[in-house]
Amino acid sequence: AREFEVSTGNLDQILRPTYESYKLAPPRLPTPVPLTAYPLDYHETSPPWGPHVKEALESASASSNEEGGVQSQLSSFEQSAKVISSVVAGFQRQNDMEQGARLGRKNLQVMDRLAKMQSHKRDSIARIRDSYGENYLATSAADDFHSLRNKSKNIGSLTDRIHASPNEVPLLICNVLVGNAAGTCYVTHSHLLFNTQLVPILGGNRVNLFSIMDVDVTIHAPSKSLLSPLPASISLTTAVFGNKSTTREEVYNFIPSIGARRFAKFVEVLRDVATEDPDALKFSDRGGLLYMDNAEAT
Repeated sequence: AREFEVSTGNLDQILRPTYESYKLAPPRLPTPVPLTAYPLDYHETSPPWGPHVKEALESASASSNEEGGVQSQLSSFEQSAKVISSVVAGFQRQNDMEQGARLGRKNLQVMDRLAKMQSHKRDSIARIRDSYGENYLATSAADDFHSLRNKSKNIGSLTDRIHASPNEVPLLICNVLVGNAAGTCYVTHSHLLFNTQLVPILGGNRVNLFSIMDVDVTIHAPSKSLLSPLPASISLTTAVFGNKSTTREEVYNFIPSIGARRFAKFVEVLRDVATEDPDALKFSDRGGLLYMDNAEAT
């Protein structure tokens, strides 16, 4: 859960400049629901001892009454030890039941929080993605992206047509270093586009386009060379199907200005949002899973 919270915070930090650039209002982070607001599936009965302890006491009392005047084979000490042992076992059973119920309530709180964080991620991306035609700045940025997209060498590939969207608004624009060439990376909900300079100052550029669903992101450790120390880099790999096996082939390598790990986590979130079922969890803003939107429950 802690890692999920960090991932959500990372997404908010990455998208914040984009929201400011497009003058859009970002969605609010869901407010945590206190643990006491969730139902505890444990109802104590037979106070003050509880049902299991009460049963042990009643059993000891009944056993004593049945023996009556018959001399027991157990000594008084042994009888007392037997009764105490049964009472302690009753307390232990009740404690196990209560602890199980409290653990279930805590799990419910955690799952509810995770569901809300995932919904927040989805809404944060969708608000920018769906702003084309409604927000002038976002629409202009999308048009610029598509003008570059039309210059990419794989614009007509089958894979690109499958995953293409007519109105892709950039979610992230950052500087990159590709080999010795500086460039800009545009990230939409389904594409990575790199616009790099072929020859600095003289002009000319190269545009490379990749579908997020078709490439894997791998982080390479920073260079340890004292002469040319470089931060961590990212390589994009794609599957190559052979006659007997499938291998991964590197198709692109770059260093993002926002950091390799943050960039990789951001792409991972985009992939998760693209493949998830938005109807898998239904909850309201009042209390998440605590108030499930179920007509039969209400």
